[in-house]
Amino acid sequence: MKSDQLSRRKFLQFGIGAVPMLMMPAAIAATGHVRASASKVVHPDVEITLDAGVGHAAILDGTATKVWRYRGHLVRGRANALTPGDRNSYPGPVLRLRPGDHFRAHITNHLTEATTVHWHGLHVPSEMDGQPRLPIAPGAAFTADFIVKDRPGIYWYHPHPHGPDGGRTGFQVYHGLAGLLIIDSPEEASLGLPSGEQDLPLVIQDRRFDGDNQLVYLAEGMQGMRERMMGFLGDRIVVNGKVDHRLDVATKPYRLRLLNGSNSRIYKLAWSDGRPMTVLGVQGGLLARPIKRPYLTLAPAERIDLWVDFSHSRVGDNLRLVSHEFKAGMMAGMMTRGSDGKSGGMMGNGMMGNGMMGAEVASKLPLGSAFDVMAFHVDRHEKHALKLPDRLVAAPALTVHDAVNRNQPRRFELTMRMMQGLINGRRFDGTHVADDEIVDLNSVEVWEFDNRSMLPHPMHVHGLQFLVLQRSQARGSMGWGGLDEGYVDEGWHDTVLVMPGERVRILLPFRDYSGLYLYHCHNLEHEDNGMMRYYKVNV
Repeated sequence: MKSDQLSRRKFLQFGIGAVPMLMMPAAIAATGHVRASASKVVHPDVEITLDAGVGHAAILDGTATKVWRYRGHLVRGRANALTPGDRNSYPGPVLRLRPGDHFRAHITNHLTEATTVHWHGLHVPSEMDGQPRLPIAPGAAFTADFIVKDRPGIYWYHPHPHGPDGGRTGFQVYHGLAGLLIIDSPEEASLGLPSGEQDLPLVIQDRRFDGDNQLVYLAEGMQGMRERMMGFLGDRIVVNGKVDHRLDVATKPYRLRLLNGSNSRIYKLAWSDGRPMTVLGVQGGLLARPIKRPYLTLAPAERIDLWVDFSHSRVGDNLRLVSHEFKAGMMAGMMTRGSDGKSGGMMGNGMMGNGMMGAEVASKLPLGSAFDVMAFHVDRHEKHALKLPDRLVAAPALTVHDAVNRNQPRRFELTMRMMQGLINGRRFDGTHVADDEIVDLNSVEVWEFDNRSMLPHPMHVHGLQFLVLQRSQARGSMGWGGLDEGYVDEGWHDTVLVMPGERVRILLPFRDYSGLYLYHCHNLEHEDNGMMRYYKVNV
């Protein structure tokens, strides 16, 4: 018993790749962000400005598309800490931080409505988390200031507003407000992984355009109601803000940092030549060793770290990243479009027409369709000495025996009622927290998400990373299928896909910070429609 308590105490003290507290100034150690004294100004390791505003991007041929986007500037820090986004595109700058960095971002809202910046996946104080309760008004500014306590991994940032009339996260993210945040570590260099130009951040999204190349979000009338219930689907795949994206590569290995930045689309990613997908890491960092999957199931907000090797390719070869077909359930869209773009009637693809409710009627690319994501073109021959490591990085140990409720998991039932998503029968209710949504600081718990609806829910918990303990099918697949072999449940996560009829148990450490945090479905239309709640970490 004492050894278990000591193990948990050590984990909670030092966290997932956390910086020893003795290395921090006292004010930072106490709060996670700086309270600069009058006698001494604390300069951060990385300091940036980040402006949210409106612009135009050349996404399609012809008229430029009006977008919302982040523009960033590096004030202080390493030269690679901020890579500006392409001026002809819309994704925000790629941020690269290190464990232990003191990070400061001066955020200014140039939009006509309130916004926030949520540091998705990062372990930060509640006041720095970019939550709906802390909106940045139009014309106002906010400074996010915290210590990076997370493992090297793939994170991202995006808005998270929710006003009295409902959520606006889906709208703002869809129109372009999103960017990758990668935490690197000098120690990773010893592994011999691809770096520099061979380390490729890739944001995958789907978009819909009108005849004038302008973004279309949510249809009118009943169709719009269905899209709010099911989740919005575009009909063009966009990678790093570009359609039909192609990258030129050399005959050597590459590291791909993939983010599913779509509002609701699930991808079944694979290589066009049938080679396995070689996984280096997941959302919260590298795995203990590489693993292989025939394909990868990537839900909204999930990230994956991939190795792909072109060493045996010939100059002129092309390799496509594709999304394979899968069964998209009994509610994903009975009225699908035909190849001519017209309605396919009441009985389309898959079980009962790949669904029952007609949510894809406005999209020519129904959920579960097969399509190309992007292409890699080998345009040059280059020698290299890299090879796939046998071992990567062992993550900090945590087991179910460390949980205070290991025999009685905290349960969350996910249901749909009156076209709205509910968690334990509740919708979003501001900062109100129920008795069963309160946890203790410096505790470890088991949570169980029980999906009793007919739709998938990628469940995201703010402020921490968790382990996936178990998946079980409790009530049948509800017409969904073909995704099971693509799950990567190993490693540390902040978002996990819970399929219809499925129960998923996760192990969460609540350390360092007390206060209010969110948990919600990261299908952004579900979130905006109320499938989101606050939980409270009590001291």
